[in-house]
Amino acid sequence: MDFTREIEEDLFELGSEVVSVLVTVRNETTDVAPLKALPKADNSDLIITYLAISTTSTTEIETSHKALAEDLKARDIEKIDVLIANAGSGICFRSTVDTPLSSIAIDFYTNTLGPIALDQILYPFLKASTNAKFVNIGSILGSILGSIGAIMPGAPTLSYGTSKAAVHYAAKRIHNEEEKMMFLTIHPGQKTDKLFADSIGVPAPPMTVEQIAEGVLTQIDTATKETTSGTFVGFGGVEVPW
Repeated sequence: MDFTREIEEDLFELGSEVVSVLVTVRNETTDVAPLKALPKADNSDLIITYLAISTTSTTEIETSHKALAEDLKARDIEKIDVLIANAGSGICFRSTVDTPLSSIAIDFYTNTLGPIALDQILYPFLKASTNAKFVNIGSILGSILGSIGAIMPGAPTLSYGTSKAAVHYAAKRIHNEEEKMMFLTIHPGQKTDKLFADSIGVPAPPMTVEQIAEGVLTQIDTATKETTSGTFVGFGGVEVPW
């Protein structure tokens, strides 16, 4: 099970209000039994549907997201209060000269074009909410001052970092265009994962998925247009440099 899937499960498990939660999976063959087994509040619904994220075609990205919108309409879903763009790709952590352009393209399609397509095509559902929040799960590896500066200057994150920096910009851009709708970028922290830590040359961080999910939910719940929207924050609420 990948990291983003684990975060999604814990975000749902920590929810206590009466809500309808829509979860998308990338593959129709994905085992959704762990999601269905998660505890949920009384009168809350869990809806699991399919959303393909092409890594080669913008047309396919648009088609799959439009199909998702039609699926929502067929389920009589009229609005979305909180939309979390959590799907991510990081397939190559090498030096710049050793990073294939194909790897950069794959990460860009998933990490940048995917969230932008979500906003563009599901915009009517967000607009129908009186307190809509679009949450972009960002990364400090896409922070120019953070990952290339003093925090992780030697981390080989060209492919992943470039795609995340681009989607960070998009979230800030959209925030400026919207008068009321909130767009926030959250760095969720890093799960304790020695394999990933070794790949970027940093110590394994002492964080659990549960801590990450709780921190992300806190930032979402407390966000306002005047404060968190349009900013880049960590799961603990501290602002992250762009």
